[in-house]
Amino acid sequence: MIRGAPDHLVIGTDHLVVRPDPSAAATACVEAPATGAFTIVMRDDTSYCVRTLGRAPAGCGTVSPGGSAPAVAEAYRAFQRDLRDALRTVVPRPGGVLFHLVDAHRLELAVRRRVTGGPPVSLDPLLDRAVRPLRVSRGFLLGGRRQVGLVPRPGAAPIHDQIASLPPDTAGRGYTLIEDDIATGGTVAAVIRLFQDAGRRVRHVIPGIRLGGSPRSPILGASVDPVLHYRTAATGPDAPALDLLDPRNFLLGLSGLVVRLPDGTWGRTPYWLPFVSTSARLGGPAGADREFAALMLEANARFFARVDHLLRRTLRVADLRPDVRRPLLSLGMAEPAESVRSVLRELQAGMDSWSELIAEVEERGTDVPAGSAAR
Repeated sequence: MIRGAPDHLVIGTDHLVVRPDPSAAATACVEAPATGAFTIVMRDDTSYCVRTLGRAPAGCGTVSPGGSAPAVAEAYRAFQRDLRDALRTVVPRPGGVLFHLVDAHRLELAVRRRVTGGPPVSLDPLLDRAVRPLRVSRGFLLGGRRQVGLVPRPGAAPIHDQIASLPPDTAGRGYTLIEDDIATGGTVAAVIRLFQDAGRRVRHVIPGIRLGGSPRSPILGASVDPVLHYRTAATGPDAPALDLLDPRNFLLGLSGLVVRLPDGTWGRTPYWLPFVSTSARLGGPAGADREFAALMLEANARFFARVDHLLRRTLRVADLRPDVRRPLLSLGMAEPAESVRSVLRELQAGMDSWSELIAEVEERGTDVPAGSAAR
């Protein structure tokens, strides 16, 4: 059930649509049932997907708001349905899997309404307009099992330089951090400590979604004011659980986990083999990683087939963002002129060998200092 915004939970075809009330001052509490389905919360990041594809290199058939954008949006929604189907297949739960798809636009409006304190700084890649972004992420070794700390996003300046370049808090009210979601609070706590090291104070944290615990429990002295708070009364290893994920992290070329590559640079890879152990990131059964990867490769291929048709051009590795094409080139998986669909076919055919290679790279990997530059 949802409290605080009871009129904004809409039943979709295979999911529930959560539409936060931007005018509501109170946190809306969403209670997962103590018995029943495993609940996975997703933001509908369709607009972000369309904008990202719209930034493709000039001359490659870019997405235009009045032309192909609606069709690309529908192709991405079809990809989201494929993702939900794949997760239902590989996440065996007695009560099944229930998906909550959160309206990202209304969530952003609700977050912005809460910004009333000091200078706002956004950790959320979907909310970077009219605020100062702080481009940081948790960094991992290839495979996604070993975290190496907080690092700049690929292509961003070192974290301490980003913090030093923020506008001063002349009124002394402290900075306001905007975050997409909080589960354990570890990332936000690490950022607050970096602010403290720089002699700056964070007084408010505004997450779109907070998972578990108390909705307004402070983090290192900073108040927390989420738009949505998900919780469950269930306990024990067999109890239904909650999880958060972003659909874009499962589409090659759009986003993904920030990983350190063998040459010391950083890139982004999707949350499936051979790049990342899905079970390590989502907590599902490790034995299902290979089946999930096969389903995701098929879903990715269908998406890019639709987009190639809409753009009347074959998207190639060179058309992808630098941070997502870098792993493909660094690991020798593709050439710049190769089509994305061809790369997907080769990943499927060579899954065993690529998985073994990345497992070896992960085994040899070494940690890197938190805050080091991402090239």
